[in-house]
Amino acid sequence: MSLDYRIKRINNISKSWGLNRDHDLIASLPLNKELFNDFKLKIKLYVSKALNFSYESDDEKFIKKVNSSREYRKNVTPNGAIVPKREFQLEYNMILRDWSLIIKNMIEKDKKLLSIFRITPNIRIKYGKELEDNVGRSLSTSHPHSDAWVEGPWGMNCYFPIIGDSNNNNLVFYEPIKKEFDEKMMASSPSYENMQWVMKHYEKIDFVPQKGNIYFSDYAMVHNTHRTKNADTRISIDTTLYIGEHKPHPDREKEYKLGVPDFGITTLVDPGQYESEKFAEKKSVYSHYTSKVLKTIKLD
Repeated sequence: MSLDYRIKRINNISKSWGLNRDHDLIASLPLNKELFNDFKLKIKLYVSKALNFSYESDDEKFIKKVNSSREYRKNVTPNGAIVPKREFQLEYNMILRDWSLIIKNMIEKDKKLLSIFRITPNIRIKYGKELEDNVGRSLSTSHPHSDAWVEGPWGMNCYFPIIGDSNNNNLVFYEPIKKEFDEKMMASSPSYENMQWVMKHYEKIDFVPQKGNIYFSDYAMVHNTHRTKNADTRISIDTTLYIGEHKPHPDREKEYKLGVPDFGITTLVDPGQYESEKFAEKKSVYSHYTSKVLKTIKLD
C-alpha cells in the first residue's frame, strides 16, 4: 500500500465526518467553545488530583500550580504522561466519558470507518523544560518519531492541545518526500533513535496546531515535541484511531475495543493500581504503561 492510500484515508474521513483538511495527511475537528471548556474542566480536575494540588479555575494560575508540582512524580512518566490510579479513577472515567462522546458525535455520519477505538488516551504534561529523566531516552517524544514505530504502521495519531503555552510548546510535523516514501519507514522499532535515518526523506512543514482543535494525522507524518527558549507548560491529549481493516501492534491490542464504549453507563475503567505502588512494568517496549493493570468493567 502506498502513500496515496494514506492520503485517500484522510480525504475519506474529512468528507465523511465533516473535518477540516489541514494537509494531505492531516485533518482536524474544531470543538465549539462550550464543549471545549467543559472538557478542559475535566482535564484540569484529573491533573490536579494526579499532582496533588487544589483545583484552580483560572488557566494561568492552574499552569503555575502544575509547574510548582513538577517534582511530584508519583503519577507522571518521563514523557509527561499522567498514569491513571485508583485514587482518581472517577476523574479518569469522566474524561473517558467525554472523549468517547466527542468521537461518537464525530463519526455519526459514517460509524463503519472507525474500525477500533482506543480506551487509553494519554493525558500529557509537557513542561517548559524537559523532565530530567526524559533527556536522552530512546523513546523521548522530543525525538522526531512516528507512532508506527511502536504501535504498528496503520493507525492515525490524534493530538489535542488543551491548556497552557501551545504557541511555544507544541508539536512540529514533517511530511514525507513523496517520491522517497517507503513503507519500511513505518517499521516497528524499540527506539526512536534507531529510526532517525528516516528524517533524510522528510521535510518540516509550516503548521502550528491550535487549542480547541483535535488533529488527526496519518502515521506517515513524523512529529515531535518542540519548545522555544522561553516556553511554558502545555497540557494535551494524544491517542490513536484506526481506520479500515488494520490492527495495532499485538502488544497494543488490549487497549482497543470494537466500537466506542459508553463509559459511565455500560463501561468503567479500573486503573488497576494505587499511588503507593510502583509503576506497573510494561508488557514490552511496544506496550502501553497501563497494559498489565488496566481493566474494563461491564455494568450490566
